[in-house]
Amino acid sequence: MPDPGLLTAKVRTYMDALSPQARAMLGRSLRASDRLEGAAEIVLKAIDGFEAVGEPQVSAATGGEPWSVRLERAFFAPVAPFVEDEDIVALPVCRIPRRAVVRIWAWIRRDLAPAAWERALAADPLDATADAAPIARKLRREVATALAETLRRVAADAKARQKFAGQFGGEAGFRAVIDVAHVLQHEAAFANLFGQIPGNLTVHDATESSRLFDAVRISLEQGLLGGDWIAASVLTRTTNPAVLAHLACRLAGSNDPRLVSGSRWAPLVEAVVGRIERHAARAAARGNDEAAREAFVADLRAYHDLTRMLELAMPVDNVAAWFRRLANARTVMSQTVAGRLETAPGLVRRALMLDDRGGWGGRFDAADVAEAEFAVRIALEAKAASDSLALHELVGRCRKQIEATLELVSSRLLEEMRSPAHRDRADLDRAVDAAIRLCAMVFGEEHAAVLRRSRDLAAEKTLRAAG
Repeated sequence: MPDPGLLTAKVRTYMDALSPQARAMLGRSLRASDRLEGAAEIVLKAIDGFEAVGEPQVSAATGGEPWSVRLERAFFAPVAPFVEDEDIVALPVCRIPRRAVVRIWAWIRRDLAPAAWERALAADPLDATADAAPIARKLRREVATALAETLRRVAADAKARQKFAGQFGGEAGFRAVIDVAHVLQHEAAFANLFGQIPGNLTVHDATESSRLFDAVRISLEQGLLGGDWIAASVLTRTTNPAVLAHLACRLAGSNDPRLVSGSRWAPLVEAVVGRIERHAARAAARGNDEAAREAFVADLRAYHDLTRMLELAMPVDNVAAWFRRLANARTVMSQTVAGRLETAPGLVRRALMLDDRGGWGGRFDAADVAEAEFAVRIALEAKAASDSLALHELVGRCRKQIEATLELVSSRLLEEMRSPAHRDRADLDRAVDAAIRLCAMVFGEEHAAVLRRSRDLAAEKTLRAAG
């Protein structure tokens, strides 16, 4: 007969996966039975332990998350620094998509190590304050061994490899399995490296801190972690990826990019180049909703800042491979920004509804104004990042067209405000306010203040004329 503790743990996991409606239906069916015994009693007790919202019932003594959730989090603790949410472009090496982790976890429990997983579940201390780390550590050791053996087996057979990769969504998912296996197999080496790397790394740490210098050097010399994984680890501790380029120069004892590129420290710089490429690719893939617009601006700023900081660290143009990659990223980002810049003057005009004769079109659309404001922001950001883009002429021309359009628009709209017979006063007021906001962005607050005074005077004069 199965172990009651193991059976209870399995039932609890099954209950976690059911919807509240499914649990309620199953409970009604069991209660309608004349006799309840054995497994049926365990199932009904598990159902009774769930509230209507579908979460385990929590008492003062055992409050907290389910054991299975805590166990999963503890199991993936060594992998967590390298996990990223789904991105709009392919993730770089040593970064693991969260969706792949979900698939891998399901596969581990179902196919790779079901017995080990059931033992871990059965070890539930029934104490919500208990630490799941010791049980998770033991489970990781068993899983790491089985995973390494599985990967060795499928690597020797092309058909088996293809079938295996299909379980995880293709090659990208297969790579995620390999990355997870690598982290689990070298858990101690990663823990040692993270234990030595200071938090919130800055360029000063890369050029002055012997602690960071020694941690990275020793980790690479030990041969357990490759340069790409070390770079990915350092990146988790800084908001400035250029730290890696400065650190590579210090480790190589030179800021000559040709010497650095030929050294074992080259992966550190390649990680920086890869981050620049990624910002360009992400910007190109962004949509046009509000969240995507904000993300686009963030990508453009990050691209420019990182490109500039890398150039300050070393003249990477002297390394052909890096130069080609950066040039391609510059082309991608420049073309993306150019596509948005070229429409900016027209968006401003449409948002403020000037007709073909330059008069007020009589309709205000907040969505059009938001799109125009974003276009103006891009023009301003492109000017600030002009050194990193191949768009000097376009940026200058677009800026002049936007300025001319706003001067005309604001003047005509204020004229319309002075007309006491205007039929669309509410829309006109909103259009004037939008024009002033755009002028504040382009010409500055002093210019906008002058327009606000003119608006107030025009509104006051109109009210007096209306009696």
